[in-house]
Amino acid sequence: MQSGLILVTGANGFVGRHVCRFLVERGYGVRGTVRGPAPEPEDGIEYATSGDIGPETDWRSHLEQVEAVVHAAGRAHVRPVGDAEAMAAYRRINAEASVRLARQSADIGVRRFVFLSSIKAGEAERHPSAPDLGPYELSKLEAERALSEVAQETGLELVVLRPPLVYGPDAAANFALLARAVAKGLPLPLGSIRNRRSFIYVGNLCSAIMACLEHPQAPGGVFEPSDGPAVSTPEFVRAIGRGLGRPARLLPCPPALVRALVRALGRGAAAESLTRDLVAEDGPIHDRLGWQAPLSLDQAMAATFAARTAAEAS
Repeated sequence: MQSGLILVTGANGFVGRHVCRFLVERGYGVRGTVRGPAPEPEDGIEYATSGDIGPETDWRSHLEQVEAVVHAAGRAHVRPVGDAEAMAAYRRINAEASVRLARQSADIGVRRFVFLSSIKAGEAERHPSAPDLGPYELSKLEAERALSEVAQETGLELVVLRPPLVYGPDAAANFALLARAVAKGLPLPLGSIRNRRSFIYVGNLCSAIMACLEHPQAPGGVFEPSDGPAVSTPEFVRAIGRGLGRPARLLPCPPALVRALVRALGRGAAAESLTRDLVAEDGPIHDRLGWQAPLSLDQAMAATFAARTAAEAS
């Protein structure tokens, strides 16, 4: 697939923005869907409004002349109101809307469909009885399974990517909080954590997405890309510091106390992210697609903070 038209959903999200620019730089035409009013076309990207997505969304006008879809839109980082209500909302957006898009893609002749899932869906699959499973990871796993059925029925070439935490310029959520704390020289009680976690720089993720779009062996694959070897939370925070050119101030504190403190602030998911293990099984994407992350952790952190560093130096 060279220079074809790619539909990227969630084109104004953190990952979607980077994917659109990455593909344009490599000669692809890009049509990006956004929830609200469509921005003016820019740099080879045309935008279209999808509105709130769900099982009734009509994607057909957005799919005209499209060769492949990168489905990055979804529901995440939304605090649930109640278990049943939250599960219904996540299922509607993450699973049912994805199936609708895949079926209409197959009907209109789209060849390949790359679904951005989550490493947490892999955790839900490998540990279905885990007590901390929530509507996000469960809805992503449901989407993967339903999309697999669509692919078997229609011949649509499905590729599933399960990235771990994605970071990079303008990343929000936990990464942004850690970066601000390190930049301000604030002490962080993370020095005693000895976990192992995988991460992926958004540019590395874009590279993995392109491999999934282009490689003939990608269809049918479920891949967990990462920057490379897993690191502990303290090691990751120190890498942020190196990217910023500032030392990370890490204080020793029992992990159980860290979890209690973070939960007391109403951020239970962050407590798990900071302290528990979550390692990508990245062997399949290396072996089957020959893909390796273009940038190491330190190189990626340098790229992440390059604009800020340049501004401070000027």
